[in-house]
Amino acid sequence: MDLSALQMEKLADLLRAPEPEVLQGEDFPATNYEVTSNRDTKVSQNQDVSKYPKTIEEFEQQEAEEAENMGKVGFGAGDRKTPEYTMNYQQSVSAEDVFLQMGPKTPSSASCENLVVRVMMPGDKKENVDLSVDKNSVTINSSQYYLKLMLPHEINPDNSKASWDGAKDILLLTLKLDREFDFVNF
Repeated sequence: MDLSALQMEKLADLLRAPEPEVLQGEDFPATNYEVTSNRDTKVSQNQDVSKYPKTIEEFEQQEAEEAENMGKVGFGAGDRKTPEYTMNYQQSVSAEDVFLQMGPKTPSSASCENLVVRVMMPGDKKENVDLSVDKNSVTINSSQYYLKLMLPHEINPDNSKASWDGAKDILLLTLKLDREFDFVNF
């Protein structure tokens, strides 16, 4: 079998390793930085390994403890607690909505007019509570509690109401929702 010089060059090209499409380490210019890894090194004795959970149950327990600690002194503003609260939607209905089912309202929250926020503040008094309400948030500041609550919908602060239940130490906020008139729900 007799091969010419051109055929030999083409055969050599076929047998040569292909050029890399991705830049390799030696293709980059040298820098003064050193890359190190601590993957295989042991953890030093001064690091607390016990704070890292090893199982899902430990992780969930740790999250529950952190959530419980958020309600204690030191997690509010300064040394004040974050109070417990609930948020519910309130809908004004008439007889035609309930009994005759002729009104345009639906049972969904889209037909609600108010957002009712109940803030449990045991041990506090009405005189100690400073309440600030704007379109997107409510801020409650007292001698024992602090709460900055972002609202899910814009409200009309001028048409909203606040009341204090002295027997249960609950601050009740009835916040008028500020929604566009949509010809279906209002």
